[in-house]
Amino acid sequence: MPLIEYLRYPIFQRALVASIVAGGTFSLLGTVVVTLNLTTIRFALMHMALLGAACSLALNQQPVVGAVVAIVVGSLLLGPLSDRMKMDAGLTSALFMTGSIAAAFILFYRARVPAMEAFGLFTGSILAMTETETWVILIVGAVVLAVFVALYREIQLVLYDRELAKLLGVPAEAVRNGLLVLTGLAIGLAMRIVGALLVDAVMLLPALGAMMIGKSLAQVLVVCSVLGILSASGGLLLSMAVDLPSGASMTVVAVMALVVVATIKSILVQRRGVRDE
Repeated sequence: MPLIEYLRYPIFQRALVASIVAGGTFSLLGTVVVTLNLTTIRFALMHMALLGAACSLALNQQPVVGAVVAIVVGSLLLGPLSDRMKMDAGLTSALFMTGSIAAAFILFYRARVPAMEAFGLFTGSILAMTETETWVILIVGAVVLAVFVALYREIQLVLYDRELAKLLGVPAEAVRNGLLVLTGLAIGLAMRIVGALLVDAVMLLPALGAMMIGKSLAQVLVVCSVLGILSASGGLLLSMAVDLPSGASMTVVAVMALVVVATIKSILVQRRGVRDE
């Protein structure tokens, strides 16, 4: 079937819109994860989602409901607990990760919860999204974009130096904790799009590519958004064209984009070195 024919169906229209919005906005939060060294947060929240799913199954509820609630609760608690324990948020997320996975396995055993049904959360398909889920992605994406536009100066200071931000009167903890909550929501929704194991394709890889070539935070955010859109929507269109899994296709395109950016960066550095000589 020609690619244009796919886009006549609402299921593919929703998927394309969701991929553009998620790629263009969720990737912005990847810059926060990388800059604040929070790469372990995605694993912590994934394990929290597993625990939430196990709790829901034990109560005969849909696992996705418990997973989303657990992710929101985990992202709300991560920042304040890090401050109270005087620990880096990355280290605190490691505690969340190990504690939640242990609790989930205990629940699997004691409540006879079907583990494979809970682990089904780690797979995702953008083509399986409902209209409601698409609207949620649109709303969260709009909130992420609005936060970065309205609080650009505050976010820039917090990412650069949180102590300096405090001295300048910026509510650094509130800004960071708010970004953590948005990151948690984005990770939960990205799990629905590409699956938990491929969340990096939507969030981290575009941010890494942008940080290679961006000279300022503004440039990094713009490049990150562009790379995110190209990776997510390009991967989706590739999956339609050649009949591949959508999540895997998005990941392949994201990796290729990162390789291209790294290559361009290397060439520019070499040329600059030749000129200096």
